[in-house]
Amino acid sequence: MYQLEITHNAEAAHRFFQASASPKCRSIHGHRWMITLMLRSEKLDDQGMVVEFGHLKRIWRSWLDAHLDHALMLNQADPMAAAIREIEPGSRLFLMSADPTTENIAQLLYEQAQLIVTALDCPSPVQVVGVRVEETQVNAVNYVNSPEG
Repeated sequence: MYQLEITHNAEAAHRFFQASASPKCRSIHGHRWMITLMLRSEKLDDQGMVVEFGHLKRIWRSWLDAHLDHALMLNQADPMAAAIREIEPGSRLFLMSADPTTENIAQLLYEQAQLIVTALDCPSPVQVVGVRVEETQVNAVNYVNSPEG
């Protein structure tokens, strides 16, 4: 079994909308997010690779850069999203169906990675093992493929 990883960073802010969130998390604050995509395959392609790193990195990193880098991640129900759009229509907002916790971000990125890997159309089956999202050097979440597949 071969497992590969690629890491990219995104500078982004977030805030939690839920009233039960801590005051620190209800404030807009930013992180230097480190995002690691983990893939695996039992076989290599004709070139001796699971997938060509350059091709995978271009697609994965371009999605991260286009959607998350220098964006403000908010719950779509957060009234701050509408206020920001009204005041600054060109703001980079990334709206999520739930609060942008590190856990929810990791799950969303895992699901996006599934779409990207499927679109790669690799000759050998490639599986997304998981996504690791580091919010800080000491806080991280891994969202991984369940043992059932």
